[in-house]
Amino acid sequence: MIIFKNKNFIFILSLLFITYSCDKPKIIHNDNGVVVDFSKTDNFPKGIKTSINVLSPTIIKITTGKTDSILNIPSLIVNEFVKKPVDFNIKETSQYLEVSTDSLIVKLNLANGAINFTDKNKTVLLTESGKEISPFKNQIVGQQNSIKQNFSFSKNEVLYGLGQQNKNTLNIRGQKFILDQQNTKISVPVILSTKGYGLYWDNYSRSTFDDTSDTTYIASEIGDKIQYYFIKGTRLDHVISGLRDLTGTAPMVPKWALGYVQSRNRYKNREILMDVVKKQRELNIPLDVIILDYLHWGDSGFGSMIFDPVDFPNPEEMIQELHDKYHCKIITSVWPSLKKNIPNWKLFKKDDLLLDLDLGVFGQVHDAFNPEAGQLYYDLVKKSYIDKGIDGIWFDATEPEKLEKFEKTQCYLGPTAKFLNLFSYFDMKNVYERQRETAKNRIVNLTRSGFLGQQKFGSILWSGDIGIDFKTLKEQIPTGLNLCMTGIPYWNTDIGGYLGGDPNDPKYQEVFTRWFQYGTFTPFFRAHGRREPIKTRDGENELWSYGTKNQEILKKYVNLRYQLLPYIYTISHKVSTEGYTMMRALAFDFMDDKNVHEINDQFMFGNCIMVCPVLEENATKRSIYLPKGSKWYNFWTNEVYEGGQTIETECPIETIPLFIKGGSILPMGEIMQYANEKPNTEIELKIYPDTDATFLLYEDENDNYNYLDGKFTQIPISYSKQDQTLKIGPTKGEFDNMLTKRNFNVTIIGKQNGDKITIPYNGTEINYKL
Repeated sequence: MIIFKNKNFIFILSLLFITYSCDKPKIIHNDNGVVVDFSKTDNFPKGIKTSINVLSPTIIKITTGKTDSILNIPSLIVNEFVKKPVDFNIKETSQYLEVSTDSLIVKLNLANGAINFTDKNKTVLLTESGKEISPFKNQIVGQQNSIKQNFSFSKNEVLYGLGQQNKNTLNIRGQKFILDQQNTKISVPVILSTKGYGLYWDNYSRSTFDDTSDTTYIASEIGDKIQYYFIKGTRLDHVISGLRDLTGTAPMVPKWALGYVQSRNRYKNREILMDVVKKQRELNIPLDVIILDYLHWGDSGFGSMIFDPVDFPNPEEMIQELHDKYHCKIITSVWPSLKKNIPNWKLFKKDDLLLDLDLGVFGQVHDAFNPEAGQLYYDLVKKSYIDKGIDGIWFDATEPEKLEKFEKTQCYLGPTAKFLNLFSYFDMKNVYERQRETAKNRIVNLTRSGFLGQQKFGSILWSGDIGIDFKTLKEQIPTGLNLCMTGIPYWNTDIGGYLGGDPNDPKYQEVFTRWFQYGTFTPFFRAHGRREPIKTRDGENELWSYGTKNQEILKKYVNLRYQLLPYIYTISHKVSTEGYTMMRALAFDFMDDKNVHEINDQFMFGNCIMVCPVLEENATKRSIYLPKGSKWYNFWTNEVYEGGQTIETECPIETIPLFIKGGSILPMGEIMQYANEKPNTEIELKIYPDTDATFLLYEDENDNYNYLDGKFTQIPISYSKQDQTLKIGPTKGEFDNMLTKRNFNVTIIGKQNGDKITIPYNGTEINYKL
């Protein structure tokens, strides 16, 4: 037996000399782990090397390839820095090699190369069961390898992830998924398990996850090697945090990006766009953003990046008026393709910066994998939009479209099929990293595709050109939850679906209203769609388009979104600093309650609010499961229920069922017409007193990067159930023009005579007996 302790470089030898026979793999130790060389053995898998690298006590990188050079090819996505030296042990026997940390044991079978992962209690988390690296060659990609890794999952283990796959199921077990990028489909090869671990399959070609037979496998069409990262976490939040450690932190979005965003396909001219914003303000319906979608360039063609001089004359003046008069931001649509023979296309063409991918009327796609093409594309976006004052960019069709043609092209990195799923990643990287060098305000980009790591480019993903019915709405709930469980936190849908829908049709009005209620509790709150009449491409989609009664219902939810901004903005900070997830499958917070593992029509919005969308036509009641471990309060009626039971609750058209977890403090601000209208001088604290409760209220300057330099405040708020005492701690931190005085208006939910109590606060600690 050989025991190797990394930290102190201590070897304990049971034999004075150790020799390896020709059929025993060679074991090479290094600073971060070990390489097992099977290349001179007669055992399976002959001719390969497997590397086990310890990146942290809970993160292990597994690589299998045929040469040292292939083993050491760096990941395009993962930053493999080790924050601090990791203490781990290596133990060898004649049959196994074990690498262990204080959290994990990784055991490699020296006879067949299979690996299993156990926790420190020897509970098996994940087991490999065979692997393949098979050479193949064709005229498009040349000489390549295909790869396959078999895994054995536990019988009752529930798995999540793989991105946006448009299934009405949350659990991905027992299914087969083809992982590529298409309109309405965002594939991210990340899996999370209810056993408390996650796995990132580090490959960018078309891949397959297949759990339809006894042996589950992940396979990729093209791969130099098999490579994946195993992340252990006692909670799913820990796994997501590990993924962000590996691939990048999500920066904070500006506060205005958490308000309401109005859009339609499309605002045909300046007058129509400005009239919508003006009417929104006149009706006192809160609004932060208007979106100017495609064809604002008139007949100049996709990729021209101009404002049509007839429909949108003097765009700088329009943008300035939106900002100064209406306090409204504007986001503009941009495509990755350029119409042939327009001036911008010629700029790319002369330096061979285009893919051989012609999308017809949409033009020819630029090679986002090429840094030179990325620089040119950014320069054009900056000159045409950012320098004119546009507040954010909507990068449409970043899969890009026509997958069957795209995968046959050659890109800067080689055969595009090898990097198939990364176009959006590089497209956002090209713009974000260059913009970030000079940006004073936080960057917002909305995009139709994505991959793990794209969160660090501030990307907000959406689910593409989806349907407009209840069936589609049902699918969006688990679809969005699974996307958010791949480490990308900001996601949304076209509220009401994309293609079709008549605002004058009572049946569609119901779909839109129920969808809008759901959209209130997605990370990005945006109505969009190509409504009737479809042919004109400018069907109305504003709240007043759906009739007076529905307008009032929709306005109620916009108002609620703005009241919740103190809560939502605090959660957004946790996304950036703790690797948190805003839109949460119930397993995030109630892993021990197996009843929630496959619930696909309820979710948590932050850790306080459980959202239960209404997904059936003409529904006035719906069944809801209340997770074990706490009491639950009906947000609208304050009725209280014990957890661990299924109830039926009323849900007339004006109501989406919302339940607040007992032991919560829910801060709510005033209704504002836009997110930064004024400071929150009055904050209501709703206390749901099942158990002790805490909340750490976060504030900063809302739309710059000073928070990275410590310019923010946090106010710790806690409630002791036993003492019935509210403690508001001293304000921690500071920033320019911060509030120094405010009122907290406190309500104990469920308490008799539960009137609001106003507590003046000046930044010093308060203990108040309630």
